[in-house]
Amino acid sequence: MLTALRQSDGAKVAAWEASKADRPFLCHTCRSLLTLRRGSVIAPHFAHQPPVTCEYGAGESEAHRRAKLSVYESLKAHPAVSKCELERDLGTVRPDVSAYVGGVPVAVEVQLSALPPGKLAYRTAEYARKGIYVLWLPPYAPGLGRALYAPRPWERWLHAAYFGRVYYWLEGSTVRPVHFRRYYAPVRGRTRDYEKLSGRKVPLEGPALSIATDFAPKPRAAWSAEGFQIPPARLFADTRADWY
Repeated sequence: MLTALRQSDGAKVAAWEASKADRPFLCHTCRSLLTLRRGSVIAPHFAHQPPVTCEYGAGESEAHRRAKLSVYESLKAHPAVSKCELERDLGTVRPDVSAYVGGVPVAVEVQLSALPPGKLAYRTAEYARKGIYVLWLPPYAPGLGRALYAPRPWERWLHAAYFGRVYYWLEGSTVRPVHFRRYYAPVRGRTRDYEKLSGRKVPLEGPALSIATDFAPKPRAAWSAEGFQIPPARLFADTRADWY
């Protein structure tokens, strides 16, 4: 976690601005005690004291902290963005970064871990209920540059939710949209050869996009496809024409 509550006055403080003199610190969500950690290698952050039972305190990686800080700093510096905040507590959800982009309330979720599709659906529905448009951002995977790629379940869910695109984070507020085209693998049969739908896909990359200038609010109704349930959603999606 990059932010915490200062117990003395309830003020929200960032890890890189806090000092041990400000202790004790509390978690936004579970209100348990946090430890301020600062070093020459790791980014300043707050950590839960064991045993950790808070959903937002278990296993956050250094890569995740640095990614959401990079998104935050880039968006905060853009003139089209206002009220940019890290880890805003919204009760049932707490986005990594939230802001008004072109006047639109947006939640950015940096997705580095394998979040189950059911949890993706729940959080997406909660943002919609609160009138917030959500953008899920997994980091760019090296395998996307190959001819074939095997999307994980949560990537397939995002692809279905965002109208056939997944937005991969590159750096700052720059993302790469990718469309997964179906791939039919050749199969040699006993009497004839045929093609079978494969679990692997052909990744088709689009141009790099800016969260601040190339995205717009896009509501969508509940939808079901490929075994996935997409709830009524408010999505922050790009405005570019199809490249596939």
